[in-house]
Amino acid sequence: MTLIERLRNKKLNNKGVSLVEVICAVGILSLVGTAVVGMMLVSTRSYQRGVLEIEVQQEAQFAANLIGDLLKDAKEVIPAENPGDALIIKKDGSAGLEVYEITHNDSDNTIWIKLGTNDPQLLAERVDSLPAVTPVGGNTYTVDMNLTRSDAVNTFEVTNSNNARNQVADETVLSTDVTATILAPSEMVLEPNLKKTIEFAVTGIPNKTVNWSITSAHASHTKIVGNEIQIAGDETNEVLTILGETETERANGSPAGSTVILVYIRRVTGFSMSSELLSGIDGNAGAKYKVSVTLTGLNMDKKPTIETDYISPYKLHWDGHYYINGGEVSDTWSYYTLSINEGDAPDQNYAIVQLNSNMNGGSKFILSAMALHPEGTYNDGLNTYITNKSGLKYTPSFSGKFTLEGHIYDLYPGNFYRASEQAQGSVDEWTVKRLVAESNGISDPNQLTVFKEVRYKVRGTNNWTSWIPMSEGGNAIRIQEDSWMFACDKDYDIEIRFGARTWDGRKYYPTNLGESGYTIRTGLEHTKLRFDVSSNRFNQTAIYGVGPESNPIRMSAGTNLSFNVNSQEANKQAETGIRWERFNKSLIIKIQKRSGSGWADVPIKYRNDGGNVEVRSSCDSGRNLAEMTRTGNYFTFYNKGTYRILIGIGSEMGGDQVKLLVYNESGRYFETRSNNNYYLWNEATGEGIFYVKVE
Repeated sequence: MTLIERLRNKKLNNKGVSLVEVICAVGILSLVGTAVVGMMLVSTRSYQRGVLEIEVQQEAQFAANLIGDLLKDAKEVIPAENPGDALIIKKDGSAGLEVYEITHNDSDNTIWIKLGTNDPQLLAERVDSLPAVTPVGGNTYTVDMNLTRSDAVNTFEVTNSNNARNQVADETVLSTDVTATILAPSEMVLEPNLKKTIEFAVTGIPNKTVNWSITSAHASHTKIVGNEIQIAGDETNEVLTILGETETERANGSPAGSTVILVYIRRVTGFSMSSELLSGIDGNAGAKYKVSVTLTGLNMDKKPTIETDYISPYKLHWDGHYYINGGEVSDTWSYYTLSINEGDAPDQNYAIVQLNSNMNGGSKFILSAMALHPEGTYNDGLNTYITNKSGLKYTPSFSGKFTLEGHIYDLYPGNFYRASEQAQGSVDEWTVKRLVAESNGISDPNQLTVFKEVRYKVRGTNNWTSWIPMSEGGNAIRIQEDSWMFACDKDYDIEIRFGARTWDGRKYYPTNLGESGYTIRTGLEHTKLRFDVSSNRFNQTAIYGVGPESNPIRMSAGTNLSFNVNSQEANKQAETGIRWERFNKSLIIKIQKRSGSGWADVPIKYRNDGGNVEVRSSCDSGRNLAEMTRTGNYFTFYNKGTYRILIGIGSEMGGDQVKLLVYNESGRYFETRSNNNYYLWNEATGEGIFYVKVE
C-alpha cells in the first residue's frame, strides 16, 4: 500500500465542539454584549451632551468677554431699560467717538452688534434675552448672559464684572465665575419597590460631588439616599422630578451646575375582563369565545431610553379548569381548547376558548386571568419568573374569571312570542329532578314534579314583579296563555326559572348548577302588525308601516285594497309580538286624510260578519268615507288623496268585543278585561302607520 493510500485510509479524529458548548458560548456572549451595549449607549450620549454643552458655554463666554472689553474703554453706558431697547456703549476711537448698539432678535434668539451706521454683525446665538448690563457702583458694571441650546440639557449663565477705565475708578474688579456641567440621563422609568443608582458625571470643576433631591410630590417612603433613588411600594404619582446640584457654588451662592431628571413611575392600576361569542351556539360544541383583558395604569407604554431591563407590564397568567358535577376533569381536550395571545399593548392580551363538546347540566368551565406585573415574581410549578423590575409585589393584585355553565334547557334564538303554540325551547325535566334531589338529600327524583315560574318588568325600568307560576306544563318552553299578562304596547324583560317540588308542595331549585344554569333571561316585544297588500295596480308584501310618506301604497279610487295582517305569522310572533288569531276580529282601524300640513279623521263604514253595516262616525254620504269589510279584509277609498292607516287592538269598533285575559297580581289569578284598547301607532318612529296614495 502506498503512502498516499495509507493516509487516505487512516481514520481521522473528528472530535470538535459540542452543541451544548456552542449554546453556552452564545448565551455568555449575549449577556456580555447586552451589558457592553448599555454602557456604550450611556457613554456615547453623555459625551455628545458634554460636547454640546461646552460649545454653548464657550459661546456665552466669548460674547460676555467682548462686551466686557467694550465696557473697559467706555465713556458712557446706556443700559436697555425696556424690552426691544438697545444696549448703547460709547467709547473713544481713532476717528472720534464710537457708538456701539447691541440688540436682541426675539424671533431667532440672536444678539447683534452695530458700530455707527455700519451693518449689524452677529455676536451670539441661542441667547434668551439681551445681556443685562448693571452698574454696581462707580465705574464697575456686571454683564449677565443666559444661553440655551435645544440639543443641550442645561442653561448656562456667564457673569462678568468689568471696570470702565475712562471713568473715575471706585472699584476695580475683573473676574469670570465658575460653571459646571452634570452629565446624567434626562429621564428614567421606574416601578414600585425599585431601587436605582443614578449614573452621572461632572465636568468643569474638580469637586464632583452632586446633591440629589426630589422636588415634586411623592409618597413618604420614596426617597434618595446618596445617588440611589428608592421608589415606595405605594407610590401613586405618575412623574417625579429629581434635581441634582453641584456641591461647588458660584460667587452668588448658587450651584455651579445643576440638572433635572424626570422619573416616570410605571404600575398597573386597573383590570377589566370582557367576553364575546365569536361563532357557534352558546354552550354547544364548536362555540368559540374571545375573552379579553384590558390593563390600565401609569406610564404603561413608556419604555426607557437607556435602561435595558424593560419588562412588559401587560403580561398575564391564564388558567382554565373544566368540572363535571363538581369534579375537575383531566382530559381537557375532550371538552375545550384554549389558545393565548400575548402582546405589549392593551388590546393584544386575550384568550380564545373553543368548546369541543356540549355543556350539559352539571358542567362548568372557568377561565381565570391574573396580572403578573403587580406580583413581582411568579412560579408556574417549574420555574420562577421576575414580572417587574424590582421582583417585589405591590398592591392591589388584579385578576378575573370567565365562567360557562351547562344549561338544563335548550333555547332557540330570539325573543319569546306572545300566545304562540310554537315552543321556544325545552327543559330537561329529568336533569332538574336529579340535580334537585342531589342537592337536597331526596332519595327518589321520580317523586318530584318540575315547575316553571316567570317574572317580568317593563323594559327600561327596575320594577320586577314577584315570581308567578306558569300555566304551561310539560318540557316545552313558551309563553302561550301566560302572554295575556303583558300589555300589547309595551316591551318587557322576562326571566323564567325551573325547579322541582315534592308531593306536599315544597319547592326546590337546582342551585348546585348555578343561577344561569336554570334561569332564562329573554325579552318580549310590543305587538307589531304587518300588512300583506294587493290591488289592481299594486302588489307588494311585508309592508311594516315604517316607510316614509313619500313612498306610499298606490291604488285607484273606488277599488279595493286587500290585506292580510301577518298572514305568515300564524304560529309565531318574531315580527308581530302576537298571534293574529287572538285578535283578528278586534283590529282598530283609524284612517286619516292629508289636509294641508295636518291630518283629518275620515269616517269608516264597517261590514261585519253578518253583513250589517256599522258607521264609526256620522256622515251624510257613503261616498265621503272609507269602507272596510271584516270577512274579506279589504279597504275601499272613494276619494282621491293621500291617506294613512293607523293600527291598534281593542273593542273600539263595536261588534265583536276582544276579551283579554290579564293577570291580577294581588289576587294571583287571570281575569277577563274587555274594552281595553291598545293604540300601536307611533308618530315619532312611523311604526304602525301605513300610507296610501289614492289616484
